[in-house]
Amino acid sequence: MSWDLVYRVHWLHTKCCVHDRWAEEWLLAGHEMRWAEELLLVGHEMRWTIDFLAHKAQTWLDRAQQNIEPGRDGHRCYAIRQAQTYRLLAEDARARFIQVNHAFGHDV
Repeated sequence: MSWDLVYRVHWLHTKCCVHDRWAEEWLLAGHEMRWAEELLLVGHEMRWTIDFLAHKAQTWLDRAQQNIEPGRDGHRCYAIRQAQTYRLLAEDARARFIQVNHAFGHDV
């Protein structure tokens, strides 16, 4: 059973059982407060995603700098490539987040 179905049934049950205007307004106000909280959380999650990807990029750069001795060129190249991949993911995430929320402003 999907959660969407459970939510719809619960919402329908609530609508059928609420007859007075005050109770209906109270339920709607709670729904609006949950959406406001969800928007706040999504904004934080967007920033956390970019911070995580930037952290992973820096971690791989640090690994690349640790592999400077001869014979470890493959390790260093792999670490540099991983760092570049995570940096590009962070930049792409930032660009897409700006597309959906023009007020979003988080540096990579």
